[in-house]
Amino acid sequence: KENTYVSYTTTNQQNGGYCQIFVMLGVNSKGSIAADFEHEWQNLVLKQYKVTQAPQITEAKAEDGWQAKAGIAPFAFGNGTSIVMLTTITGYGRTASIVALTNSQDYSPAIQDLLASVEMKKPAAGASATASPAAKPTSKPTALQGYMDYSPFTKTWTWRLRQPPP
Repeated sequence: KENTYVSYTTTNQQNGGYCQIFVMLGVNSKGSIAADFEHEWQNLVLKQYKVTQAPQITEAKAEDGWQAKAGIAPFAFGNGTSIVMLTTITGYGRTASIVALTNSQDYSPAIQDLLASVEMKKPAAGASATASPAAKPTSKPTALQGYMDYSPFTKTWTWRLRQPPP
């Protein structure tokens, strides 16, 4: 079976911190960002992790033919609490997702940097799947230019957009 994702993992042996990021292979869209996000949340998050709380979800943001939506929720892992964040991007009949897991706010910059580096290729009108990359301009959706904000008072994470976008 082919891999359906690329993953990145790092751990800190001194404090037990970890971060895993999964960039999922793009698939056909279910028809809307809401349907795609819900499908990905069910399959990539709820089936994999013991998430018991409803996620904090961003409003869907549209830009250049792409829509992005993110959700974040805590879950119990090992002897502590981790968070899982799902970012789903939909456009032109396709959808792709990025799943980030961590138990430390130390990794928030790395997650931010990865999301900020995402470029979505727009299909050229009438182009075949073998068209050269130069024929497919890319877009960096503003909705991915955000960060995870941790509140030590409520012990919750929130996904926020940078204002103004970089």
